[in-house]
Amino acid sequence: MNITVSAPGKLMLFGEHAVVYDRPCLVTAVDQRMRAAVELTTEKLFILDAPEVNISGHQRSMSELGKGVIPKGAQFVEIAVKNFIEKYPMSGGVNVVTSSDFSPQFGFGSSSASTVCVLKALSELSGKKLDAKQLFDLAYKTVLDVQGKGSGFDVAAAIFGGSLYFVTGGKAIEPLPIGDIPLVIGYTGVKADTVTLMAAVSKKMNAQPERVGRIYDAITKLTEEAKVKLLEGDWERVGTLMNFNQDYLRDLGVSSEKLEALIAAAKEGGAWGAKLSGAGGGDCMIAVASGETLPTVEDAIAKVGGQVIHISVKASGVRVETDDQKELFVVVDRNDNVLDYKPRSVCNSDKTLIHRAVELLILNSKGQVLLQKRSMSKDTRPGWWSTSVGGHVGKGESYEDAMQREIQEELGIEIPFTFHSKHVVEFPYETEMEALFTAKYDGPFQPHPHEVDEVKFFDKREVAFGIASHTLQLSEAAIHNLKVLGII
Repeated sequence: MNITVSAPGKLMLFGEHAVVYDRPCLVTAVDQRMRAAVELTTEKLFILDAPEVNISGHQRSMSELGKGVIPKGAQFVEIAVKNFIEKYPMSGGVNVVTSSDFSPQFGFGSSSASTVCVLKALSELSGKKLDAKQLFDLAYKTVLDVQGKGSGFDVAAAIFGGSLYFVTGGKAIEPLPIGDIPLVIGYTGVKADTVTLMAAVSKKMNAQPERVGRIYDAITKLTEEAKVKLLEGDWERVGTLMNFNQDYLRDLGVSSEKLEALIAAAKEGGAWGAKLSGAGGGDCMIAVASGETLPTVEDAIAKVGGQVIHISVKASGVRVETDDQKELFVVVDRNDNVLDYKPRSVCNSDKTLIHRAVELLILNSKGQVLLQKRSMSKDTRPGWWSTSVGGHVGKGESYEDAMQREIQEELGIEIPFTFHSKHVVEFPYETEMEALFTAKYDGPFQPHPHEVDEVKFFDKREVAFGIASHTLQLSEAAIHNLKVLGII
């Protein structure tokens, strides 16, 4: 019995540190995801492979979970399994393999996301079918067991997705219907130690309760206003509130020289406001800016040594993956010579493994291009607009075989297509040897709901405007192949 579950990372928008002390925060889920392939076994062993945190073959008896010294990278998953089986006893063992779209260095909440993934998987495999509140309570307990203190906002983001108004311990978890946020994310290159930073702030709280309490009161007030302004889309005011929030975080002593350099560069580049995101001390900062100034802000951050991270927010929450993570992809070299066959889960999270893929762009008689909106159940870029058809080449398939299969699976049709070109394309999370095909067809289409949410023909101006105004969220594959055909 096995299952693969994924959960999103998170970005804190407002309310850091104050949220640990019964105050509200605003958090949003990001579209880069953590995955856990979980298998129930007859042998009473817990086995964990988590290559993203350098854990390989960690194992112990199920009866010994949580005892003795646990490697840092294994703590959250091991304690999550322990907490689950204490509440819902199981007779066998558990084998877990995790993978991630993002580096755990970024501070996107990989520990909480992996905790949620494993608990969700055990909930499904055991037939307990925990609801969101039960899942939150068990995951939050795991976080507290491991690090001693925490608010649970990153657990809530992993479970519910989207953008949330959250109060410590889940006293309030309110989904917010916020549209796209014009965010720029910059990584300092420094991995922060959340537990150490929280302990330092706690020490200040104990030593100066009135002073720190006033700071938290001020952060609470601006967080409440920010909630309103985010819903209104008043990004200029949101930026101003970010600047105020950063002032208070600076007073708490959780900023850093590198964070301040990136924040100052973003504002000098034209951002309305900028602040650190998360515990501080390193990790990431965020800024809001108009569509016209976003590239300038990104350049400014890069010039002072920051790494700009391109992600989207309000991603979907924890889910069971419908794509077969064990499906074997064809791994090739840059000359398209076959080297090996690797599972989807490995290829989609290791940029060194070039694997074969196919893309199709359908043009109608008016010269418009068909784009599809990917299903929210897809393991990568759910809810994004992409090429007319896209997919991977499986073991034993040719590019043409895979293209024909994908057209039928995604659009429910059979049409002739023509090979256009082949390129190595590098994405943030994977590298593909993409074969691009084209076709001429006006419809009709019968999109499969598990694969595609919507299909629509766009003219060139619509695509160009959507990209410039950030109203059309296009996948990297779509952008690349639309450029290859000269559509954008």
